[in-house]
Amino acid sequence: MPINRSFRKHFTNPAYLRGMLGLLFLLIATQSFSAPMHRKKKKKLETTMTVAAVRTPNSGETFVRISFLQSQRFYKLPNDANPAFLELLKASAQGHTPVVITRANEQSDVILSVRKP
Repeated sequence: MPINRSFRKHFTNPAYLRGMLGLLFLLIATQSFSAPMHRKKKKKLETTMTVAAVRTPNSGETFVRISFLQSQRFYKLPNDANPAFLELLKASAQGHTPVVITRANEQSDVILSVRKP
């Protein structure tokens, strides 16, 4: 039997085509599900610094400005943050003790959390 006739016989049969499409789908699905999922974990940046000053917010501001001895930047603590964070920052400013601040990344100036070292 010539190859051409065998090719036509198999690929014109609807049952054969359904079976081949099913196998092809199964092969593609297996490959896509077996591939490892790489999800990037959002790494937060923790820095140990000593508070230089806590600036009270002006009217209409939604954050408190914090300056640290180790940085020339002003960092922002949102008004809706945990009140214990502000107390830790004020205690650090009065006692010149370090605190660990957590930010989303290196460029961020928003303080996500504050804790003792």
